[in-house]
Amino acid sequence: MWTILLVEDEAFVREAIRETVDWERHGFCVVGEAGNGKEALAAILEYKPDVVIADIVMPGMDGIELLKETRKAGIHSRFIMLTAMGHFDYARDALQYGAFNYLLKLSLNDEVLLENLARIKESLLEELSMAGEALYPHYHRIWSGIRGMVALTDIDQAGTIAAAEKFRSLSLDIVTMLSGATPSALEQTSIQTEKYLLVQTFYEGGQTTFFCWSFQKKAEHVSRNNSNGSIGLTAGSNLNQLSQDWRSALNQLNIDWYGCKEGPVKERHRLSSIAELEAELIRYFEERDELKCADVVAQMWDSMEASSFSHIEVKMLAAHLLHMLAMLAGRQSEERQELNSTISHESLLVYVQQAIRKLLREIKEENVSYTDHPEVNRVIQYMLEHFKENIKVADLARLVSINVDYLSTVFGKKTGQTPIVYLQNIRIEQAKRLLLHSKLNVEQIALQTGFADDAYFIKVFKRMVGQTPSSFRRENNI
Repeated sequence: MWTILLVEDEAFVREAIRETVDWERHGFCVVGEAGNGKEALAAILEYKPDVVIADIVMPGMDGIELLKETRKAGIHSRFIMLTAMGHFDYARDALQYGAFNYLLKLSLNDEVLLENLARIKESLLEELSMAGEALYPHYHRIWSGIRGMVALTDIDQAGTIAAAEKFRSLSLDIVTMLSGATPSALEQTSIQTEKYLLVQTFYEGGQTTFFCWSFQKKAEHVSRNNSNGSIGLTAGSNLNQLSQDWRSALNQLNIDWYGCKEGPVKERHRLSSIAELEAELIRYFEERDELKCADVVAQMWDSMEASSFSHIEVKMLAAHLLHMLAMLAGRQSEERQELNSTISHESLLVYVQQAIRKLLREIKEENVSYTDHPEVNRVIQYMLEHFKENIKVADLARLVSINVDYLSTVFGKKTGQTPIVYLQNIRIEQAKRLLLHSKLNVEQIALQTGFADDAYFIKVFKRMVGQTPSSFRRENNI
């Protein structure tokens, strides 16, 4: 609740003010009372109340001096000054030094006081909202830590610290949702926003987090299940334990991510296999084997589920794999928004498999120029996908339903090469990549690229490249 300090040298007046309003019902509580300015200043320094209701004329330090000293101390309590009929000059001075308002003691009643308190509450909420904006760099730093990334330096560190002071005494409920490509709206949640002082939305990596600030724990105002999917919830957190509690709320989304009911956490008994599978994936990628790459990725996904990886860890590993394979393919790694937007283990698996398939096909199609002849293009595409197999011209002719002689003629006109020479070019280009990017020996590379034996492979390679495979590998520092 918003805190109030009552300052009045006449005890019966203080009591009358205290009894005038049902403070708690209106979101306030009286944290202390003082009979003079000196006592009041000590109480203000201790409690830092949101509102001070003070008499202007008091013995020793009067209300205006108390206001000045409070401001000197850097405390921004709202002051409502109480004055008698003959003290309007004092009242004007109080407004000049930043008092919120002044009220006549003789006409003071609950209606007048509540009207002023309502305006003060509105002002306090607006100030809290503005201070909340300065917390976002703090949220981003913590999010970077959760994702295992290096956080960007916060330029306005002082502003963040100052804002944080306003929230340290508040309680925080953290609500998370798997959102996909667009942030979840408050309307999609079961959060009763009217029960909170401030609700902030943070969207990153396909999940939305709502930071719900209040004076005390309000978890009963959030339901764990709603029509738009399950949520993660941590109640009664604060800024000091934000990182730990945010992780806890995010991890509750794993049940939805894996599409299963909540159960005991499994031991990570297969963690070591992830590294082994990654090595296999690299090998099959270097061999340009789409089917085996897809199979190994599926095994990795099964292993992560069996080892209870969080959905954030799964996305991090997926991003790592695609970054690594893009680099192996000689391509610039890019931020993949679609990856972060996936909302299930299965959909991310499909996305990663498709991304790898696309990378492999792009590699295979490098330096390949399609023609304006559809049948010739079908033959080229077939060669790119099946170059490891024992392909004959007759097989290609049957593929496009034309005879062998006509295929050879039209293929030569459109590409300047016979189908066999074209196929050998594809195989040799693939062999060059394996020589440069894999540890396979020459015999293994011959088999991986569709040659019957390594002797024939070496002969063709030397004729087309001008040197043997081993010499090619040595000269390129591999």
